[in-house]
Amino acid sequence: MKSYVLQQLDYHVWANQKVCAYLKELSEEIYRKEVTSVFPTIYDAMVHIYVVDRGWLSFFEAGGVTEISAEYLERLKDSIDAMVAETAGIRIEELGQMMNGLASQLRVFVEQQEDIEAIYPSGGFNSRCIDYIQHIVNHGTYHRGNVTAMLRQLGHPGTPTDYGFYLYTLSQ
Repeated sequence: MKSYVLQQLDYHVWANQKVCAYLKELSEEIYRKEVTSVFPTIYDAMVHIYVVDRGWLSFFEAGGVTEISAEYLERLKDSIDAMVAETAGIRIEELGQMMNGLASQLRVFVEQQEDIEAIYPSGGFNSRCIDYIQHIVNHGTYHRGNVTAMLRQLGHPGTPTDYGFYLYTLSQ
């Protein structure tokens, strides 16, 4: 089961790298252009993926969250604001490097897990580590789809990042 989870993470990293490389080819003007969509800019969508992935790593490192209080939510908001501020003004190449570093940390976390099905509390319900990892991957896939839609709004095609294409590239 752990090898499956690691492959899912590898896919997530591959897809993020592919999108960042593609955006770099287009120009900063394109990925920072404001559009009417889920996020104000393509860059903001990529930052969102990064921030949420970091949040999940923090969640794992803390052993989960037993209670979601107003105080906890305020600390979470401050943490998110700080992570978003870290990405302000940097280019997609740098954000891609930050995403890669974070991906390495997530991979190490998974590799070190003796029980990938260990239960983590999440403020009112419990779920397995493997389920949260799947959520990270699904979340990234969803928002990379938003990026593709935003690119099309701006007159540019997306880059293929679906899981089937990833599996195909592994066979080449």
